[in-house]
Amino acid sequence: MPQLPPLSPSDFVRGDLNAPVVIVHYGDFECPYSGALYVVLRSLENQFGDKITTVFRQFPLDDIHPRAMKAALAAQAAGEKFWPMHDLLFENQYELDESELLDYARKIGLDAAQFHADLAAPQTREAVKESVRAAREIGVHGTPTLFINGQFYDNREGLWKRPRLLPLVEAALESAP
Repeated sequence: MPQLPPLSPSDFVRGDLNAPVVIVHYGDFECPYSGALYVVLRSLENQFGDKITTVFRQFPLDDIHPRAMKAALAAQAAGEKFWPMHDLLFENQYELDESELLDYARKIGLDAAQFHADLAAPQTREAVKESVRAAREIGVHGTPTLFINGQFYDNREGLWKRPRLLPLVEAALESAP
């Protein structure tokens, strides 16, 4: 059974890491199942508020999704504006060409020239590649893959459907200290 590596300062965290439920999502911005999960996670975040924290880790499947790596790089390059970029990428996941990524950067208030430079920077690509490497090392092989309070759920479990994910979140809330 895959073990979740400890959270680090390089992780993208929405919420408080001391929340009763922490969901780590290994995702791909072009994956339709990750896109469906995005909608479900946002609804759960709205429903449960500060009781849920979401962590996103990059896992672009660029061998089957040709724009996944570029989208992952755009999210990484957004830096402090990762979450607004993350949301735009999932909300527009069929519009991930470079010109559209630049439009999203402008829309969230990033300087276009700086974003373009960060998008092409070797350290941006290296950060995404490291996320993929670390994920593969623990047994992640597809998207979406989740850890709910450290418990592993792989992409074959259909957790992008609210009726499948909600009971797991409710059980995690009930068993939380």
